[in-house]
Amino acid sequence: MTPTAGIDQAALAGSARASKLIGSKVYHGDISVGQIEDVLVDLNQANLIAVILSVGGFLGVGDKLVAVPVTQIKVGPEAKFTTDLTREQMTAAPAFDFGKLQ
Repeated sequence: MTPTAGIDQAALAGSARASKLIGSKVYHGDISVGQIEDVLVDLNQANLIAVILSVGGFLGVGDKLVAVPVTQIKVGPEAKFTTDLTREQMTAAPAFDFGKLQ
């Protein structure tokens, strides 16, 4: 058995590596509302559950991390990440703390 024997080839063709997602900007319309810093995977279900965005601040100063459910992020043409969430909603969201993960 090869390592990819149980993987649907169509799903594989439409997938992206996490290392390529990290650092990508997320937009609301034409406005950047955050940058992907990390992804959270549910290890029991093998699902991607959230992306961790860096929001607010300027040039990495004064920003905070926010967990956004993966269902709130869409991928458009040329791998442009978009959301219906506004910059104001992102900055008003509670800060994410990596220390709470097990």
